[in-house]
Amino acid sequence: MKVFLLLSLLLLAAMPARAQSEASLLAAAFEQFIGQSSAPCNTRPAAECVAIGWKYLDHDRNGGLTVPEVQRLRQAMGEWLTWKGQALPTQARSGMGMGLLLADGLGVEKVFNGFDGNGDGKVTQAELLTDVKLDQRPLGQVLADPAAVDRAGLARRLGLPVQLLDGLFRTGAKDAR
Repeated sequence: MKVFLLLSLLLLAAMPARAQSEASLLAAAFEQFIGQSSAPCNTRPAAECVAIGWKYLDHDRNGGLTVPEVQRLRQAMGEWLTWKGQALPTQARSGMGMGLLLADGLGVEKVFNGFDGNGDGKVTQAELLTDVKLDQRPLGQVLADPAAVDRAGLARRLGLPVQLLDGLFRTGAKDAR
């Protein structure tokens, strides 16, 4: 009986370590994605940045994002922010933290459902970008431009006051410069 109890305790002690190493893999993959996407997303047309991001996000390559894929992104971003966040400029860290707080407060499923326009359980690029007009500018500049993002429409989609989104976009605009 003592041997069984000891084995159980050892297995339980090993489980969090395994979960942590898996979590670190998500953060490392997100770090790699950031490294690969930063230069093109800061200099190339917005559609190219969206394509790079989509390739990272759509793990099952079905052409749409699913709730588990969005949950995975949320986990990766949170772990990456914990790991690398102190190295970020204050504005970037605050903006990312506010975005995560907003996603957590609303719930990933509610955010997902706000974009799943046809209710098929997948969010396509067209659905994700319903409120955004991409052009030849880098994505950060497009998202910072109130004429390119229907912030009121996005706020309605998420059930949020438009002023809250305006604040988040202002933070992002400072980071995009």
